[in-house]
Amino acid sequence: MQKLPTTLYPSKLKQSLLIIISLAFVTLGFVIIKSNFWIGLFNIIFFGLCLFTFIITLIPSASYLKIDEKGFEMRTLFRSTFIPWHVVNSFSTKRIFINTMVMIDFNPQYIDTSKLKSKTGAFPDTYGMSAKKLAELMNKYKAQAN
Repeated sequence: MQKLPTTLYPSKLKQSLLIIISLAFVTLGFVIIKSNFWIGLFNIIFFGLCLFTFIITLIPSASYLKIDEKGFEMRTLFRSTFIPWHVVNSFSTKRIFINTMVMIDFNPQYIDTSKLKSKTGAFPDTYGMSAKKLAELMNKYKAQAN
C-alpha cells in the first residue's frame, strides 16, 4: 500500500487501444460514406467523439483517483467528485455485462442528508489494475483512515 495521499491514473495502454479502435472506425466511416452517406456520417461523428474523449483522458489532470486521509476524489473529464471515508461502508466488485466495476456501498444514514440518490455507486475506471485489486486497495485505505 502506498503512502497517502496517492493518485491513480487510467491505464494508458487501454486508452491507446481505444484511440486506435476509434480511429479505425472513423476511417471506416470515410470509406462507407461513399456508398451509404448516413451510416458513414454516423460512424464519423460517433467514433470521432469517442476518439476526442479518449485523447482527453490521456491528459494527466483530466481523469484520476486521488486518495488521502479524508477520503477520495474521482475526476473524470475534468469533473471532480469528493467522497469522505465516513460516507462509505465498503467497496466491492460487480460484473455488468462484460465489464467488472468497483462498487461503492454508501452508509444509509448519509443518503437522506446528502445529494446521494442511491445506496451504491461505482468508479468510472479501474485505474490500471483489476477491479478486485482496486476494491481491496480501497477497503484497506478506508480501514486505515478509521
